[in-house]
Formats: sequence, C-alpha cells, structure tokens
Amino acid sequence: MRSARGFTLIEVLVVLAIAAALTSLVVLRLGTLQGPDDPKRFLERVAARITHQCEQALFQSRPRGLRFSEQGYDAWAGSSDGWQPLAQQGPDQPQSIPQSLELALELGGYPVELAAVDRDADRDDFESVAPQVICHPLGELTPFRLTLSQATGERWVLEGEASGRLILPQSEP
Repeated sequence: MRSARGFTLIEVLVVLAIAAALTSLVVLRLGTLQGPDDPKRFLERVAARITHQCEQALFQSRPRGLRFSEQGYDAWAGSSDGWQPLAQQGPDQPQSIPQSLELALELGGYPVELAAVDRDADRDDFESVAPQVICHPLGELTPFRLTLSQATGERWVLEGEASGRLILPQSEP
C-alpha cells in the first residue's frame, strides 16, 4: 500500500483558487480607501439623508427638511407649531462637515449665507430658524445646489430638483 506524502496538484489548485476568490472579495469590499474628509462620500451621505427625510415626509404627511450651517447640517420636522428640530441621536442627529472642506448652498440659483449656528441656543427659539432644503409630503423638494470645496480649488456638487430627483456628487474643476 502506498502512503500519502504530500498534496496532489488538484488539491493545491483548489486551495489557490479559494485563496484568490477570498482575496478578490476583500479587495472589492474595501474598494478605494477613503478618508473621513472625502467630499464625495460626505455628499453621498447628505443625499442619503435627504432621501430619508423625503421618505419620512411622505409617510408622516408632514414636511421634513435639513438646515445647513458653516458647521454642517441638522434635521427638522414641520408641525402645527412650526419647525421643530429632530432627535439628537439616531439617523436624524446633526452632522458636521470635515474641517478641510467648505460648504456653499444655493436655493433657486441664489446663494444662501450659511451662518455659524449654536445648536443649543437655536433650539430655544424655533421660530427664528428653519431648514433651507425642504421635502414636502407629495414628493416635492426645494431645488438646491450644495457645493463642497477644498483649499486646492477642487469642488464637488450635489443638486436637488423640484421633482425630488437628486443628482449625486460629481467633481468640478
């Protein structure tokens, strides 16, 4: 009787094929590594947040929106008492922009001055604040153009149309 002294060629090839498949899955999963200051990724998160607010406006039959400031943005809901800020935790919590980026907002083609916001002070006086980008219960959205720029001059743009359609981030020279 012959004793086995190693692996057959078939066994080695199977192991290599499995290793190659696992390696390709890891590489595909990681994609290109992006840092926390990646503008395109930030605008994709903003687009997802706007989509979430529009879905909630539809389900709850009341307007929802995002208010942008120099520091970032937060979520608001319309009620019979006016605009109310949403929870400080969970999917509606305020988001900050990375320090290396600058935010600019246009509504209907006109630039909006984004002031510094003291979120705690603003929560005491709801009448003086309101979101700029509003999702209405019937699917309409405030037309907007949100631009992120870096010191290098590179800019990324997210646009929203009145129909509710979002045009995801693209780089501009």
